[in-house]
Amino acid sequence: FKELTSFPPSPVSLLLIIRMDRTGTVGVLAPAQVRGRLGDTVELSCKLQPLEHEVRVTQVTWTRRNAAGDDLNVAGFHPTQGPSFPEPGRLEFVAARPGEELRDGSLALRELSAEDEANYTCRFAMFPEGSRSARTWLRVPLRPLSPEPVPVACCVSSEGRPPAKISWPHLDEKANESQVPGHLPGTFTVTSLLTLIPSSQADGKIVTCRVEHESLEGPVLLPLTLDVPYPPEVSISGYDDNWYLGRSEATLSCDVRSKPEPTGYDWSTTSGSLPPSAVAQNSQLLIQTVDKSINTTFICRVTNALGTGQAELTIQVRGEDLPLNPQYLQKILLIGTLMTFYKCLGSRGSSGHPNPSPKGLMLVTEGLCTAVPLPGSPSPRLLLVKSFGFMRRAAEELRFAEHFLHAEQ
Repeated sequence: FKELTSFPPSPVSLLLIIRMDRTGTVGVLAPAQVRGRLGDTVELSCKLQPLEHEVRVTQVTWTRRNAAGDDLNVAGFHPTQGPSFPEPGRLEFVAARPGEELRDGSLALRELSAEDEANYTCRFAMFPEGSRSARTWLRVPLRPLSPEPVPVACCVSSEGRPPAKISWPHLDEKANESQVPGHLPGTFTVTSLLTLIPSSQADGKIVTCRVEHESLEGPVLLPLTLDVPYPPEVSISGYDDNWYLGRSEATLSCDVRSKPEPTGYDWSTTSGSLPPSAVAQNSQLLIQTVDKSINTTFICRVTNALGTGQAELTIQVRGEDLPLNPQYLQKILLIGTLMTFYKCLGSRGSSGHPNPSPKGLMLVTEGLCTAVPLPGSPSPRLLLVKSFGFMRRAAEELRFAEHFLHAEQ
């Protein structure tokens, strides 16, 4: 049996809450998420808690949910018949002992592959309690390799004597140069390969090969437009930090730069599958109704012929916005106008110096006040509101405004 290795915990995994599916006094403890590396061995922990002797475990089973939503048998353990695996050799019950009940159903999975990433359910069949289960999402992230520079342009000077000097002006990228004898005695052929990391910034870039030789009147400049294929570069847009409970028809877009074009889009979350109200449609994720299940981190993974790129976006669902019916809106505008008048009238005292604003005053409006002189009046006394706006959280400002005006009466 190969010694188990654990994946170093990430800041996210350290915050995972151990879930407990329980009824009565017996439950199943399993981590919400487990991570493992490709080719390594990972342990899916699943334990019966508390370890009561009055409960008899009759069977332990593990199932795996595939992309179609079907639960496939992965492993089973019977106290008398022992373990059974549809795919022997890769799986093992860590705590299994011959002839004993299994109260620790933790499963070791060897030689991890990307196809192993899925939601796994551990289920204990017990007498007389019935069955209890818990679910774990196994993630098998592939740490992206550091992009390696690749040759994107070649500049050759043939049959020169002495060897020509080749350079790429105004570039920080590295050039690999080689020099071999030419066909004519005493001559040389110089080849310079420009290498850089494939990216959208490199594709379409204009570079110049500069060739210098004592037989030339001046340097020869050879411009070239790069044609660089690159893997997907992904970002997610559409979230304005104002998704509130009950909002409908919100949309996230998976924005991609890719050459060649993407061959597939895959939407998921850090907790596994998508929430029920989220529907993936290629590069877009439609949120039919914003509810508490949307309070998660969404992942868009894009693939093309050269590789895979992904982006993550965390949604923070805000409290339910109150509807602004016409009467409610009229009340807000009236109080906002009165408060703006109060602010403007109190801006200067009898001495002409600014008066301090009332402590704690929060204006609904963001208006501008203009002084309009009255006929026969030596100084402006009437103040007119030119423009104003109100904040989305109108209900809170309204309550504050009513309280403030009541206090001033």
